[in-house]
Amino acid sequence: VNRNKKSLALSFASASGQKILHQLAQSSDILVENYLPSTLAKYSLDYPSLKSINPRLIYASITGYGQTGPYRSRAGYDVMVEAEMGLMHITGPRDGPPVKVGVAVTDLTTGLYTSNAIMAALIQRGKTGEGQHLDVALSDCQVATLSNIASSALISGEKDSGRWGTSHRTSQNPIHRLSFQETPR
Repeated sequence: VNRNKKSLALSFASASGQKILHQLAQSSDILVENYLPSTLAKYSLDYPSLKSINPRLIYASITGYGQTGPYRSRAGYDVMVEAEMGLMHITGPRDGPPVKVGVAVTDLTTGLYTSNAIMAALIQRGKTGEGQHLDVALSDCQVATLSNIASSALISGEKDSGRWGTSHRTSQNPIHRLSFQETPR
């Protein structure tokens, strides 16, 4: 995983650190950051500042709640987002309390969505020559992973009934209501 990587420690609070980062940005394809929105602007390391140095730069910002909106200034952590966006509501034993997933699944999912968005941005840049700013939020990615739960409730018209443990409520899945006749072989 860490083969052939080079490391550099610097302070972007100092003018010399900012200068080095600007030099790196000139020849970089991708930058991934996870600071609260507007934090890097005071160091001239935000997307508009770096875009002026390298218009082909793909700049991915990962935050808890996105670059805009009422929660933009809140830090986001995996377990908080699991609880707030509903994953813990459906995780755990039927009659028990909500349970955190065993791994930082929201962080992992957000990383996967970010890498896919970066790949798409690279394809777009190949066509236009322009980079772009990707706004990826833990909260958005967590909600997206629950789309099957939401669609089941919307399709069935039935109110969500909470945790099912390791069971799967088949009546919420319209495909399970269909009858299939097996053809003899």
